[in-house]
Amino acid sequence: MKNDPYVISAFLEAKELDNWVADGTNPLVTISRQYGAEGEAIAFRACEILTEMSHGRHPWIVVDEDIGERVIKDHHLPKRISRFFSGEQILSIDEHIEGMLGISVPGATMVEKLARTIVQLARIGHVILIGRGAHLITANFPRAVHVRIIGSFERRVERIMQNKRCSRDEAEADVRTVGLHRRHFTSTYFHSDLNDAEHYDMVFNTDRVSVEESANVIAHLVSSPDFRKQEAVKLQELRHLVLG
Repeated sequence: MKNDPYVISAFLEAKELDNWVADGTNPLVTISRQYGAEGEAIAFRACEILTEMSHGRHPWIVVDEDIGERVIKDHHLPKRISRFFSGEQILSIDEHIEGMLGISVPGATMVEKLARTIVQLARIGHVILIGRGAHLITANFPRAVHVRIIGSFERRVERIMQNKRCSRDEAEADVRTVGLHRRHFTSTYFHSDLNDAEHYDMVFNTDRVSVEESANVIAHLVSSPDFRKQEAVKLQELRHLVLG
């Protein structure tokens, strides 16, 4: 799955109309998922629903592994816009906003670059960030919804067998290996347990809840006018006091 070029263009046009406001008060979603639990499918469906619910005024995109670099390259973005995707920003503003949000960026060079890209995208908002510790990096963003997608080992293996057309042994090995790598990444760089439910607002078991149902619940929480509204207002007021 990937974003349609039209979706990315619509997202960029909408942000241009908003003058690329990046104060961290727009809604966003993070999705942490077990391998084979259909987290990507839920992300893209929620993205579609959220865009529809805004009547196209605020298009959403799903942030996959290399969307920052790809958007800059494919759309030949000017520096004023591309800086939000590449992580380049005026340091004093970065320090103020990241300080307000209580963001702590891991020190390892590659992970730091990844984390800063996630922070920049989250500050813009209307993005669904999949994996890569995004739920921890954006934990203090006032309008972030953090979701965990899980499923039984057996059902996830069956999906991998079907999607990759591989044997059961290969699928089981993939599920175990990917799960181990993801847990190791989160533990090593963020000192956190990926399965700790306290980090999430919602947990969906896709053995029991469909992709459509999960995506709809996520979209309705995100679009709720009362969801963490007070936190967002406080951040806006603080930003105004600090930056003028």
